[in-house]
Amino acid sequence: MIKRILAGDRCGLMVVIALFSLLLFGCESKQEPNTLSIGKSLAKKSFDKAYTLKGLVSNDKQTIKNGRVEATDLSGQILATSLLVDNARYRIELPAGTAYPVILTAISSRDSEQLRVVVTDPTLVNFDITSLTTSIADQAKKMGGYTKNNLQRAAIGGVAVPERDTSQAGFRGDPTKQFGGWH
Repeated sequence: MIKRILAGDRCGLMVVIALFSLLLFGCESKQEPNTLSIGKSLAKKSFDKAYTLKGLVSNDKQTIKNGRVEATDLSGQILATSLLVDNARYRIELPAGTAYPVILTAISSRDSEQLRVVVTDPTLVNFDITSLTTSIADQAKKMGGYTKNNLQRAAIGGVAVPERDTSQAGFRGDPTKQFGGWH
């Protein structure tokens, strides 16, 4: 499966993202409110020091190499900006005391396409901004806001699961024909 993911298998990548989301968010022991407001559980959390977030910006077709990435709070106030100039990798510095969730929005200079990811935990630093993370953020917002619980449910609900087992264990035919041959 890892070889398929490295070779660009989108279904495998989405499954890994869903499993990572379960692992990341499944360890929470208490429920968070399903409200758009920050609530008590998120209001006290903030970045204690200046913090750097980084990642790659891409849509379903290609990487986005020109544009900007903006970090905003829930009210839409811009906290920091990073320019993308002939490079799809961004690096954005957040000031000390920044409260989260923080919304990272990538805006393409070519077609004004906007992609986003929501940062709810200051212990992680790598956040790719993709069409999938945008869908997850949009779905979580419809569920009531950017809480860890809503983001987790949106991530699980947004990943396509095949209707039948196509794994090596479920395959009953010639293994040299599965997935285009041996890998």
